Amino acid sequence: MFLLTIRKKFIRELTLIGVVLTALVAVVYHMFIPDRYFLWFPSIPIFFYLFGLFYIAMFSFYYRMGLEKLVMCYLSCKVLKFILSALVLIAYAFFIGHEVVAFMLTYVFFFFAFLIFETRFFLWFEMKLKNSKKVNNEKNTVHSTVSASVDGNNRNVDGAKC
Repeated sequence: MFLLTIRKKFIRELTLIGVVLTALVAVVYHMFIPDRYFLWFPSIPIFFYLFGLFYIAMFSFYYRMGLEKLVMCYLSCKVLKFILSALVLIAYAFFIGHEVVAFMLTYVFFFFAFLIFETRFFLWFEMKLKNSKKVNNEKNTVHSTVSASVDGNNRNVDGAKC
């Protein structure tokens, strides 16, 4: 249930940031620099949106495998995103070559915007996870080792006074 809630929140925020950034950049291109607009512009937000969906799917997979593997998931997804981004930029420059500078600047803008979003989101998730662990540990400590007796003396499980 917790993982499903996190996935829904991530996808909702990913969609919102994708739509807002796409609209913002499209308005800038059409209003201020229409001669620099390139036909491949819509592919950039689509790439980052699809990678965000891949990212949350990998996160869900690693979450089920164990919490200690989440850091590896973060790092491997960041490295994979960087490598794929470099390949996309190189492929665009070699094969398409139309408005290469505009494409690269737009791509880098989206790269850093989504990087900041993903990092912020997963830092928030880590804090929430640590807080829930802390609350669970406190509940286990309070309820399992020390119990209050009727006469007000605290006794541990063995019956010795604390």
